[in-house]
Amino acid sequence: MKRKELMKMRAILLASAIGTSSLFLNGCEDTIVEDATEYYDVIDSTGEDIKLKKQELTVPGEEFKLIVEYSLDESTSKKWRITDNKKIYTKIYTKDLDSDKKVYIDNIHTDTTLVSTKETMNGITQDTMDDRIHNSQMIGFPISDDISLYAINEIEGQNDTFISGSFFGFSGYQTGDVEEARYTEENYLQAGVYGNKISSVYGLLIQKGDNEPYGVDVSSDMIVICSNTIRKKDGNKVKVYKYDRDGNSHLDGD
Repeated sequence: MKRKELMKMRAILLASAIGTSSLFLNGCEDTIVEDATEYYDVIDSTGEDIKLKKQELTVPGEEFKLIVEYSLDESTSKKWRITDNKKIYTKIYTKDLDSDKKVYIDNIHTDTTLVSTKETMNGITQDTMDDRIHNSQMIGFPISDDISLYAINEIEGQNDTFISGSFFGFSGYQTGDVEEARYTEENYLQAGVYGNKISSVYGLLIQKGDNEPYGVDVSSDMIVICSNTIRKKDGNKVKVYKYDRDGNSHLDGD
């Protein structure tokens, strides 16, 4: 083999070795997942105030605003849990709507997903909801500055789709065999899950005077922080473990 060809072969082998080394090194690194609470409105279910400030949303091509208010059930004694069935309440109305315009909500589509510090768990869909008028007499739910729609989104804690999505999330970062099953609240906290993202699209029908109504979509996102404590019984003693967002736990009070 000529000297020039030998040098070229060595260069190729060296580049290949460097590329392989970089691949293995990158494989050991954890991808940083952005903190969702820095980008979206938040309800902290573990706090005292479980109501969110009004969201004043821009309606494309319109001067009026869509106002959305979210809140949790004040009468419940349970904290927001990933694996529990739960409800979020929504109040929707307009601001500065012209007197010659009417607005109807044709459809509400809501996706509830996980927020986690682990890339494999972040964004897994937990539940999906669609709500629209249930009769043929009206074109939609009427709203205005004075008329509000009060809606309830009931979120399933453990449906088949969520269990399947969770399986791929858990198997994506755990070593060893992982079985598809109903996972515990502690499993999710250990996986860095710290809440749910509620993403809604409000399909509006807007009618000006006697003209035909036209459709406009408005989107809204918010985060609900889940409870980060697990209670365990040791004999006659109850221990409370608190988890941080990296999945680490300690005895509450330590």
